[in-house]
Amino acid sequence: METLTEIVKLLKKYQLHISTAESLTGGMLASCIVDVPGASEVFEEGYITYSDEVKHKVLGVSEDDLKEYTAVSSIVAKQMAEGAARITGSDITVATTGYAGPGPAEDGTPAGTVYICVFCRGISGEDAKAAIRKYNFSGDRNSVRRQTVEEAVKLVYNLLELM
Repeated sequence: METLTEIVKLLKKYQLHISTAESLTGGMLASCIVDVPGASEVFEEGYITYSDEVKHKVLGVSEDDLKEYTAVSSIVAKQMAEGAARITGSDITVATTGYAGPGPAEDGTPAGTVYICVFCRGISGEDAKAAIRKYNFSGDRNSVRRQTVEEAVKLVYNLLELM
């Protein structure tokens, strides 16, 4: 993915580091990043927190919020990204959570519902920022996961382009 090469170049240019907190994508995003030569200079860590218990235990996602909003929510996506930032110290963290299907989830959430959060800690005196997006992808499980990675990459790239 050409955009990933550009992301690694921009992270190097600005001397920034990136980490991931993945649920739905199961490490696919981190894998795509480390496929890029030179990624070892900018990629810190990646967490696969597939279960709610691990989201809470590792990333500090609120158990109450997991119960009230479910893991497929903007609130949980943001907490995942913030938790990864807290643990890793990375400048940028990306969280992916959603439901790939097939069929709707037990709570009625449609297959293909995805939340992505890109969290950027305060850089150059700025306040920390979180960009959270909701998507409704179509296709089978792998297609939903691939589309999620593509959109996460676009979000990170757009953030870095603004710097």
